[in-house]
Amino acid sequence: MKSASAAATEAIPLPADRLTASNWTSADGTITLLAWTNEPEHRLVPRPLVAADERVLGYTGYLNEPDIAEKELLETADPAAAVESMGGVFALFRAHRDGFDAATSIARVCPIYFVESDDFCFIGSRALLVHLTARAAETGLTRPPVDYDVMALQPMIRHGFFTNDDTPFRGVRALPADAVLTAAPGRGVTVRERTVPDAEPMPADAAGRHRRVARLAEALVDAAAPLAAHGEPVELALSGGRDSRIMAAVLKAAGVPMIATTHGFADDPDVVLARRIAGLLGLEHRVALTTTTARDDAPDAVTVEHPLLRAHDIVRRCEGMTSAYERVNGWEPYRIVPKTSGSGGETLRGGHLYDQQDLTPEGIRKRVRTIFRSAEGFCTPEANAAADEHLARWAARTDEDGPRVLDLLYLFYRSGRWIVGSHTATTMNTPSYHPFFDNRVVREALALPPGWRASEEVVYLLIASLAPKLGSVPPEGKRWRFEAAGPRRLREWPAWRRRAPVVPKGRTSGFNWRRTFDEPFLALLRDHIMDAPSELWDIVNRRKFEEHFAAVPKGWTNQLWHIYTLSVLLSGVWREPRPELPDVRIPIPG
Repeated sequence: MKSASAAATEAIPLPADRLTASNWTSADGTITLLAWTNEPEHRLVPRPLVAADERVLGYTGYLNEPDIAEKELLETADPAAAVESMGGVFALFRAHRDGFDAATSIARVCPIYFVESDDFCFIGSRALLVHLTARAAETGLTRPPVDYDVMALQPMIRHGFFTNDDTPFRGVRALPADAVLTAAPGRGVTVRERTVPDAEPMPADAAGRHRRVARLAEALVDAAAPLAAHGEPVELALSGGRDSRIMAAVLKAAGVPMIATTHGFADDPDVVLARRIAGLLGLEHRVALTTTTARDDAPDAVTVEHPLLRAHDIVRRCEGMTSAYERVNGWEPYRIVPKTSGSGGETLRGGHLYDQQDLTPEGIRKRVRTIFRSAEGFCTPEANAAADEHLARWAARTDEDGPRVLDLLYLFYRSGRWIVGSHTATTMNTPSYHPFFDNRVVREALALPPGWRASEEVVYLLIASLAPKLGSVPPEGKRWRFEAAGPRRLREWPAWRRRAPVVPKGRTSGFNWRRTFDEPFLALLRDHIMDAPSELWDIVNRRKFEEHFAAVPKGWTNQLWHIYTLSVLLSGVWREPRPELPDVRIPIPG
């Protein structure tokens, strides 16, 4: 317990004096459940540990009906069966005199990590906490060195997140989605994965399609109940994209008051469309403009924090499993202000099928290979060989599952690994809700044919049923897929023309400083990478890196950020106090 407490001060990216600890230990001392929280006591915030008889329960995230669900989880002999029917976004931990259970929901937004040896098993919601506690037990050190599994980092070069259940830390694994782990003294660890729901047949007619979408709409409105319980406006991150407007429609239908916030320049399609959506729904709308060194209406540059600070923060908060290309929240004193966004809406649109044009077996196999072998030129042969182990397993499923393989890969890894970092960072500061990731909503969505979801007709019908006023608002970037080639009926032609997509037109509307930067900014990233520990070059092709980033690149800029993040991770600088470094100015091209 002492080692775990010491590890918690480093692994939980919050000021130690803001953490409150709780614990439970079995009578024989072989099983302990520890919890730390910075959340205040509040009727809508779960207790760190809930005990009954000889069992104790803790969970991350939230349950839709906590009083009923907590009771059931404490009493049930089979947590897997109980989890299947529960609403919410959560991960569960249950200890009792005979052992320990842990369970993930189907979206795995709230993760569980574990490591096992001959003498112990450590399970937790933070991979670094699990790793440092195990390392302390192995070494006897209060602050043990991190033991990286360098080859396991290869997905980070490709995507900036993990496309498997590995972690940066040797021996530490992520529990799969919709799985239950059981551990008991003398009996080791058992992991049971549930079978993903089968998709139902495509409804035969328009009336059937509307009825089927109505079931999903009902599940989404039910999933908004925890937000409605606050009785105050929810902060909705609203963009011009598909998913956040669906969330606005869901909240409106559920009677949840909200305030919409959008980030971007005035000519950004996100700002233009979000303003229109908010106006139609009667929402207060706030726009946060990008910081500039000139007037907001005609900026000539953006000022951003030093990339080392950005990477330092994201490695600390996301444990080396999210690239510094992404931006996650920093720590702030906890506020009971509910927040939500469109995160997770991609599942309603078919996951990776959404942008997959070729649905032949050959096309699916090619896409699966791209997922696991992306950016292979920037990887060493050894790193590519490590990817092939995971590729082979999923490639073998394409013959049986067909296009659904892409649907599941998105759910298990894009949602189940990538979103974890930003979700965790947000929940450090405030209650954060994700109805699209709700356990029951995801199951309801997966029951719809993946090809139908990928057509976007499902989400369009959702909007039309939940907030009809939004049906005429054009999408951002490109047309709805089901009508990309034109209206399906002649009488729909005028409405189809009004739904022409909004695309970037102004100088700043499509500007992304993370991809469009100058030589001085490139040098900041490149020089740090070239000074990285030698282990980095066990997985990164040094020759390819030096050639491609000798000058400001025309492409593959994401890989620059991903590799930079790994250089910061392996250097260990993230374990030291955050340095003081000046902001950096990046010109906006004329």
